[in-house]
Amino acid sequence: MEQILVFTATYNEAENIEDLIISVFDHLRDTEMLVIDDDSPDGTGNILKELAKKYKQLNIIHRTRKLGLGTAHKLAMKYAIENNFDILITMDADFSHHPKYLKKMVSMMVNNDFVTGSRYINGGGLNYGLYRKTLSVTANLLARNLLDIPLKECTTSYRGFQVSILKAMNLDSIQSDGYSFFVESIYYICRLTNKIDEFPIFFSDRQSGISKISKLEIFKSVYCLFKLFFNRVLSQKFKKEFQNRRQN
Repeated sequence: MEQILVFTATYNEAENIEDLIISVFDHLRDTEMLVIDDDSPDGTGNILKELAKKYKQLNIIHRTRKLGLGTAHKLAMKYAIENNFDILITMDADFSHHPKYLKKMVSMMVNNDFVTGSRYINGGGLNYGLYRKTLSVTANLLARNLLDIPLKECTTSYRGFQVSILKAMNLDSIQSDGYSFFVESIYYICRLTNKIDEFPIFFSDRQSGISKISKLEIFKSVYCLFKLFFNRVLSQKFKKEFQNRRQN
């Protein structure tokens, strides 16, 4: 049986995290779960300590300060590799990614290296307001076209990875520490494998609490997107020049 790790990162998720963990184990009974908490001032860390006493398959990493969502996901990837898991599933901690989709994710991992829940294919959806919906649609449109990503969904963190593909990546080369991590990581995955797929999910805005996407994160995401675009263009140019020299 494949060993599955479900991961989420927390910062001030005291109102959501217990319900989420219970729901994850209800939908995937034989999985293990990893939660990385960035010293949440609302007591999330204390809740996690108590839950870890109850659920032996729950693993907690407490970080001493807020180090960024991207660094938490990178740490989870390394944890999955070091602890010999076969599949890593990542998701948000606020119920915007419902655990009811986990079994579907696992079933699709049989034939794929990477799978993502998608808001933008038939059957998917989201309940953002106009501003956030416009921002999300635009970000995905730019990522698909500038980075040549053959998926409708490029920015959500509801994802499944074969750990073998994570081993093939140079995780330390991914510099993004915030939400742009998701665009940067999918860019490199698409350069390693074509065994990727997506399935429809409905993205519900967080169950409780406040959204943590700041204007600075938006700026960093735009910067990351165009940095990767120029990386792609230069790589194609050097590849073409190399092929021409070989032919001559």
